[in-house]
Amino acid sequence: MPSQPISIFLALLGAFVTSGALAGVPGNTPSKDIVILPASAMIGIEKNGKFAIISDTGRFLIQGTVFDVWQNKEIKNLDDARYAAQYVPVDRVKTGFADLAPMTIGNGEKAVTMFSDPACGYCKQIMEEARKELPEGYRLDVLELPLLTERSASRTKELLCAEDKVAAWKAGVTGDLDTPLAQKPEGACSLEVIDKRRLTAQFLGARNVPFLIRDDGLTHEGKPSEGLRSWILSNRSN
Repeated sequence: MPSQPISIFLALLGAFVTSGALAGVPGNTPSKDIVILPASAMIGIEKNGKFAIISDTGRFLIQGTVFDVWQNKEIKNLDDARYAAQYVPVDRVKTGFADLAPMTIGNGEKAVTMFSDPACGYCKQIMEEARKELPEGYRLDVLELPLLTERSASRTKELLCAEDKVAAWKAGVTGDLDTPLAQKPEGACSLEVIDKRRLTAQFLGARNVPFLIRDDGLTHEGKPSEGLRSWILSNRSN
């Protein structure tokens, strides 16, 4: 079974969102092509040598083959499930981060991506760490999302559409919500990229900020307790 590019799934997800299918009551959506079951997570369990996937409500049990299309492999045990839960196979999946207008710290070829919010304090701390001590050859690509406050929404737009990109970068990496940023003329800046960031974050499971994705695919929700540099360099399989 071939691995599917993320762009295909994002297109489908975008269509569902646009149609309102994902905004309705679970199991009672306006789309005839999808039914949303009342569960927010799937849990892998192993008991007496048998592996199964159940919903977080305990209501739904998946029997038979569970296939991870991103990794192009079957999930057969807890180790497989744990890896699938913690890693995004960036070498196989077309994430399209470069098309989401990231704010970049550093100039290394290896990218660590962070979903952020202009009002996120921990995100600001991570960016401060990145400016001081990124490992050699790395950069931090920051994708701002309007998640936390009303000001987050307006500031995300201001950062994207600022005429002076250097001033916008400085405001973004320092968590500056107040300094005015001159904006491009109306119609000269498309806000579609913000919606694409939302869809990408939703599809990758980034429900909160900060959410980090390392160059090898390891993900982390929240600020790494060991520090950004140590997290980037630690626990690598290769």
